[in-house]
Amino acid sequence: MRVRDHILNDFKPLSTGERVADIMLAMEELKCSHLPVLHEGAYLGLISEDDLLDIQNDQDSLEKHLKVIKPYKVQADTHIYEAIQVIGEGNLTCLPVIDGQGQYIGYVSPQELMWDLGRQVSYAERGGVVVLRLPVRDYHISQIAQIVESEDALILGLQLRSHANDFINVALKINQQDLSRIVKAFERYQYEVVELYHESLFDDTASDRYEGLMKYLNI
Repeated sequence: MRVRDHILNDFKPLSTGERVADIMLAMEELKCSHLPVLHEGAYLGLISEDDLLDIQNDQDSLEKHLKVIKPYKVQADTHIYEAIQVIGEGNLTCLPVIDGQGQYIGYVSPQELMWDLGRQVSYAERGGVVVLRLPVRDYHISQIAQIVESEDALILGLQLRSHANDFINVALKINQQDLSRIVKAFERYQYEVVELYHESLFDDTASDRYEGLMKYLNI
């Protein structure tokens, strides 16, 4: 699960001599709001559509506005989870990839990474999702796993999200579609269940609940 397995090269990176107007047109054609910028083959950074819109004269060359370029990048041996973190931090539509010498070798697409994650067992396997809220100091994955396994189930995937006042939300993908018994087990151990996506995904409100789940997981 390294970035090197997801590198794309289906468009030419920008040079500093290109005009702002031409770059905006290229972004529109590529349906991409960020593009990598090179100078004499060396990677400089990533330019965004929002930054270009702030430039008054769209006939200017990019070299007049290098200060708006952002240094987003990852190396080819970076784990895709770290790449996804960088993409999320910058709200990027592409993430440049460099080699050990800092040379641009391609980019990764957020959409392609999500497709790859969707093929993994933790997402592709059918099951349910339960979200717990608890103080950070009370988070013990061993105890959570023991509760799930005591109900003859397995945790397929886990995500953590920080919450206000030193709390975290723990989203568990479990290999059972009916999580009723597991929810009761968590409640017996005084865990707070704040969200639940299981059999009810298939009723008349399935679409709304599914959208809610995807927003929670940032997919």
